[in-house]
Amino acid sequence: EYILRFIGAGVDPEFASIENRCCGGVWSRIKYVVSFYSIIDLLAILPFYLAIAFPESWFDRHDEYLRMFRLLRLLKLDKYVPSITLIDDVLRLKKKALIVSCYAGGTLWVLFAGLMYLAEYKDHSMGIDNLPFYGCTDDCTMSVRFSNYFKSLSYTGIHLTGDFPMVEYDGVGRIFCFFMIIAAIGVVSIPSGLIASGFAEIVQSKTKKRNNKYEIAGDDWYEIKYRELEGQKPPNSVFGTCMDSMQESVHAYLNGIEDKRAGTVTRSTFSRISRKFFFALIISNILAVMFESIPEVDRKVGNAPGNFFDVFELVSVIFFTIEYLLRLFSAPKSRTALFSSWVYATTFFGLVDFISIAPWYLQEAITASGHYISGDEAKIFRIFRIFRILQLEDFIIAFSKLDNVFRASKDVLKATGLMAIIIWVGSSALFYIFEQNNPNLRECNPTIPLVGNETGIPGCYDFVSTADCNSY
Repeated sequence: EYILRFIGAGVDPEFASIENRCCGGVWSRIKYVVSFYSIIDLLAILPFYLAIAFPESWFDRHDEYLRMFRLLRLLKLDKYVPSITLIDDVLRLKKKALIVSCYAGGTLWVLFAGLMYLAEYKDHSMGIDNLPFYGCTDDCTMSVRFSNYFKSLSYTGIHLTGDFPMVEYDGVGRIFCFFMIIAAIGVVSIPSGLIASGFAEIVQSKTKKRNNKYEIAGDDWYEIKYRELEGQKPPNSVFGTCMDSMQESVHAYLNGIEDKRAGTVTRSTFSRISRKFFFALIISNILAVMFESIPEVDRKVGNAPGNFFDVFELVSVIFFTIEYLLRLFSAPKSRTALFSSWVYATTFFGLVDFISIAPWYLQEAITASGHYISGDEAKIFRIFRIFRILQLEDFIIAFSKLDNVFRASKDVLKATGLMAIIIWVGSSALFYIFEQNNPNLRECNPTIPLVGNETGIPGCYDFVSTADCNSY
């Protein structure tokens, strides 16, 4: 691929301007060789050829490290989903705000590093793991970590990202940590928010408008079809007006009668009572799943057929099944279901209603077939009942709109998601290279002392790596 791109650079508009096309496209190819993606492609393949060309050389001995450059191939995905190349645009867009927030964050970093140093440099009470890298292999305390201002800077920087436990500090250190967390949430997190909003603005500005049609962000086929049905009457049933009347009555019972002008929904007394009953039933089912998971409660109730939890589950399934069948029956009169029972059954609410009862029927069918269901297997079926919490969506809209949010933000999510993967994988590789022999995390054979002694036997931390220590 690299060779083909090198050859094609002579006519590539990105590199082959009118003045660069002379000399057989030499200047165009030179321009390509020093470009960002060319360097990435070259670093991804060069270590392989250097190790072959120079056997037993430095390149060959460090081949496993040089091969880490292959991870740079991740950056090539930027050609398909722009992310890394948008960073400079984002930084220019948010330049002034980033300068101000970074200055504030840097100031807090320096101040809190000093405060933590003062609070902990004499803290000999809080024991920590050995830090041979700092020269401590016995009776290490927080005073080792904060022995000087510069060491305090690194730990304080981690704290300002909201990481690291507070419990290993003394009283004064914990107070400073408390205020640090407040500062981290209120000030230090601002640059990340600015960069995120900058990505959103840049990506959205680069996204072309589709078909010049009015669309609400995040809409898919369902929302579009739902708007098209506004003002239309439900289709008549093929079974006659009697069926139409029953479906409309059931629909009014389940969903109420909507007054579009006033923007209100009117329900009958029976409908309001039923709605409150199902709300309480859903909450009770969630609590039942939680209490049933407590061994003491489970033993008290017992596992014999017909125990309280089994009876409660049976009653719940009967009511949820009746509701599900009624919603299927009345869907042809519901605009929310696009006047279709099939659409209701395959949308969020229909799937949630189905999942809330299906595991019970499946468990009963398996039991009826003669298969014994063990306690662990039964627990799987029981835990599925927790999905009934999603039925609360009928009362409080939240999850059913998440897909709209994801669709509206898909371009931003693709760009930032790819960047997150690149940073994640790249940082993992760097940690592997630089930390695999970190003496602070070394675990050698227990027969070898941590440090050398007067007998002349070298200690675990005297070796360059853990492998050298264990092979000694």
